[in-house]
Amino acid sequence: MEPPEFKVLHVSPRVQARGGIETLHAFHRAWPGRPEFVALFDRDPLPRSGYANLDFTWRTPLWRMRRSFARLLARHPGSLVIYHNGWGLPLLHDLDRAARRVVFLHADPAYHAADLPAFAGLVDGVIGVTPALREPVLRTLRGMTDERLTIVRAPVEVPAGCRARPRGAGLVLGYAGRLERAEKRLDQLPALVAALDRSGLDCRIELLGEGPLRPWLERRLGDRVRLHGWVPKDEFWRIMSGWDAMVMFSEHEGGPIALLEGMALGLIPFYPAQQGSWADVYVPQVDARCHYPPGDMPALARAIGQVMLQPAAQLAATRERAQVLVAGHRREEYESACRGCLRRVAELPRLSQDRRRRFRLTDGLPLGVVTRWVPAALH
Repeated sequence: MEPPEFKVLHVSPRVQARGGIETLHAFHRAWPGRPEFVALFDRDPLPRSGYANLDFTWRTPLWRMRRSFARLLARHPGSLVIYHNGWGLPLLHDLDRAARRVVFLHADPAYHAADLPAFAGLVDGVIGVTPALREPVLRTLRGMTDERLTIVRAPVEVPAGCRARPRGAGLVLGYAGRLERAEKRLDQLPALVAALDRSGLDCRIELLGEGPLRPWLERRLGDRVRLHGWVPKDEFWRIMSGWDAMVMFSEHEGGPIALLEGMALGLIPFYPAQQGSWADVYVPQVDARCHYPPGDMPALARAIGQVMLQPAAQLAATRERAQVLVAGHRREEYESACRGCLRRVAELPRLSQDRRRRFRLTDGLPLGVVTRWVPAALH
């Protein structure tokens, strides 16, 4: 007998935005079967078939979130629902009318540690973006097996002929991503600039991205750093190909995709040793000095000087190692792994259950208040 075929429905914090999860949604939209997307918090939604935005904010009370979600998901009964980063899963799952549920984990184990126990019994499968997730997922989610868990490599697609072509007049260090303190830790950048200045290293720093820290960075660093903002993808590749290296300061990542893209171009990656992302797997293999102690900007500045001032032949070999390491991050392999997981989940007996949720007094509170003061009310 043929296995059941389910409509795939993605539930994500944001769909029309810039970031790692949103980058992957562009690949998901090309999957066969015309998957549908539900955004919870999109601020700038675009008209698109197969897409709906619930327009939640931190002021939305929980009861209204549940009502809006139930009304929208009533149009998609019997779907295989993918909850990206598990957002909303404990609060909303009993309203989704799903035939199967999968949680897609986009970050490292430390990021998901507090939430994983709340997913137990609610999902039939897990997709994770880093190998470090395998052990905590199998240990924490009862009934989860290797058949139901898939670790994927986020696809990296560099335009044909595009590669790093540093400008030659001093080093250019780049960063790509959100300009924020939370998770990305861009508040550490001024300390790095100061450490580089003390070292006497001739370098410039360029940033691709936007975020709440931009005004602060402009005040602190002035013309010491060039801020490009968000740019179209072709401009993104043009700017990045002029860099020598990429620096990141993140507390939590799964890829990060921007760093993998830079490595595919041949940029030297510098990344804090958090022990959880693909970067933690690859960067030490590029050069152990690139995997610097988290938060130690003098150590990072020293590493940049030691690695980037190597003889040309050694530096070229280091760039080549970076490119070879990410060569397996291909679109076709990513799609095959993801869809293979969904197919197995569809064929296996249902594991997930619904935990019916009665109205609580805390459901009248805004999401922002609940998240900060009574997070247990989300479960």
